[in-house]
Amino acid sequence: MEFRNSLKKYINDFLMIQAGITLSIGIISRLSPPPAGMDPNMLFMPFVYAFFCTLPSLIVYSKKELSIRQMAVRKIIQFLLIELTVILISYVIGALQNPFMCTAIIIAVAVVYLLVNCFSYLISKSDANAMTQKIRHIKEQKKERTPYEPV
Repeated sequence: MEFRNSLKKYINDFLMIQAGITLSIGIISRLSPPPAGMDPNMLFMPFVYAFFCTLPSLIVYSKKELSIRQMAVRKIIQFLLIELTVILISYVIGALQNPFMCTAIIIAVAVVYLLVNCFSYLISKSDANAMTQKIRHIKEQKKERTPYEPV
């Protein structure tokens, strides 16, 4: 995959991760009361999480075509690195106050990871279908031309 296309994918992943994290924080805060005197800087945490969770995506990048097994192994490593990153960031900022928060964060990371990958798959599939349609259209146009028409 070309690096420019990979960069677009990483930016897209960052935005989807950002949205998923924001939604997860909203849901978790509804289930658990927020700490008294919450720091306004906490509002920027979804960006921090999204940035650091996008970095493990670089492990999936390859200039050559990967086999399904190689991609699966890289995806598993990526997921584990993302879980570790989120746990470390949450620990540093003091968000891991009780077992419920630990469990909620781990589950939220897994759900966001699955959703981001599902959306990425659907977007890629849509792009591939559009390219396939264009190729079919071009082939049909070539068949319709007579041998005497200039190309």
